[in-house]
Amino acid sequence: MPPDTPAQPFVDALTELVQAQADTTGFVVLHRWAEILARHFPPELPNPDHVSE
Repeated sequence: MPPDTPAQPFVDALTELVQAQADTTGFVVLHRWAEILARHFPPELPNPDHVSE
C-alpha cells in the first residue's frame, strides 16, 4: 500500500498487532492492544477554543 493513504494508520496498527502476536506465546493482552491502537488512533481531545452554548 502506498504511504500517506487514508488507510495507513490501520495498516500500521495491524502490522504492529501482528508483530506483537508473533512475539508472544499466548495472546496479546488487552492493555497491549489498547496501547497499540491509541498510538495509531489517538483520541481527539476537546478543543478549548471551541465553545458551545
